[in-house]
Amino acid sequence: MPIDWQIKILSKVNSTQDIVMLAAQDGDAQGYVVQAMTMNSGRGRHGNEWNAPMGNIYMSVLLRPECNLERAGEIAFVAAVALSDALDHYLDDQHVKTLKWPNDILINGLKISGILLESNITDDKLDGLVVGIGVNVFNAPELATCLNEVAKEPVYVNKVRDTILEELDKAYSLWQEEGFAPIRAKWLENAHGIGQEITARLPNESFNGIFSGLNDDGGLILEQDNGDQKIIHAAEVHFGESV
Repeated sequence: MPIDWQIKILSKVNSTQDIVMLAAQDGDAQGYVVQAMTMNSGRGRHGNEWNAPMGNIYMSVLLRPECNLERAGEIAFVAAVALSDALDHYLDDQHVKTLKWPNDILINGLKISGILLESNITDDKLDGLVVGIGVNVFNAPELATCLNEVAKEPVYVNKVRDTILEELDKAYSLWQEEGFAPIRAKWLENAHGIGQEITARLPNESFNGIFSGLNDDGGLILEQDNGDQKIIHAAEVHFGESV
């Protein structure tokens, strides 16, 4: 059954994530969406600040998947695949789109969007996920790009938003019906840097090796020089760098 998206548009907020998390805790239904024109305190993964000028997409979506906590992280890949498919509607063919593990999207090697996943947990059980989605549509920070620069036709923020939600509905339904395997396969079709040397930086250590793919739950497979495989589930990944 398609998700009934309920979209609330606000001019300026501290964080759409905070608003939707409160809605999750208050029992709001799956499909609640908050979109902001700009944010004072947007954030990305690992608490990184997200620059939020006017003219881009900043939204958070409430999902209530029926799964255990161990599978919740798969939704990050569901969202990445959905966002990738949505951008395909607009992207000019001369540009190259790739998905950087775990959930950034790059155009010609430059970041165009990011995803942040936060869980609402009640009595040690998953009781909702807040999926934050940011897309550079008309403005991009240094060393990034925006959709307006690479699109084959004029773009409109709310039309792009609606396309993202349509594709998220499709990818989420696929995940619910068939599990993570088809999502993993779709992600790998556009993976950034497969076969390349990477450095995975964790809070207290770093690992070098070759990025050889994803395991069955979305962990990054790092082939080390000694032939061992290391599975990375959370790290900052840098390509072509050594410790």
